[in-house]
Amino acid sequence: MLIAGLCGVIASVAWLVGDILLLGKPMGTAAQYPLLTSYDGTARDSLAAMLPASTTRLAWGALLGVLTGPLYLVACRQLRQGLRPAPRLLSVPPYLLIVTGFALAPFAHGSFYYWGQAAKAVHASGVRSAALTGLPGDMAAVLFIPYGVLLACWAAGSVWMAVCVLRGPTVFPRWMCVVNPLVCIPVGALLTRAVPGAAGTAVQGAALSAGNLLFFALSTAVLWKRRE
Repeated sequence: MLIAGLCGVIASVAWLVGDILLLGKPMGTAAQYPLLTSYDGTARDSLAAMLPASTTRLAWGALLGVLTGPLYLVACRQLRQGLRPAPRLLSVPPYLLIVTGFALAPFAHGSFYYWGQAAKAVHASGVRSAALTGLPGDMAAVLFIPYGVLLACWAAGSVWMAVCVLRGPTVFPRWMCVVNPLVCIPVGALLTRAVPGAAGTAVQGAALSAGNLLFFALSTAVLWKRRE
């Protein structure tokens, strides 16, 4: 369980660095990149951060997440073992839901490279056709589908995991009912937004990775202490 937890910590750090490379540049403006006027919300912010980044930077940002993605699947074994003393009806579903989310995550993370490169190519072409301008939007629509599914899996798995820990018996103490992706990711978002200056800009797109780092760091620390 401890090795699995450390795999989760290592993967989260790698994904955090990947997020910094993908989305950690100061955001471009619509004056610099007219393409941005066609988008709003999360899509606009993501493209505004990726357009100023180099191809090499985007590639390494994506690859760090994709190549270390299997470590997350190993890390989820920690959850399975930690919940195992509880009845299977309580302990197996949250493990399956959370591991499904992590299985989908590398596709979503790696796709940012192609999304960013497509937007950079449209901008560099200087052509303002509807087909070209709509290409990054079409890619974003597909990209956000696995993100929505994985977040739904994490949310459902987190609620089920909390119930399992509260009802017991599990290896985790009952206060660990609040240590799950549904809680840790919003906390990660708050932490990344609280970082000031250039460091805050660097981690502006790293909320999920920061939350997962908090999740696996706490679960590993608890199990380490119980082992002692």
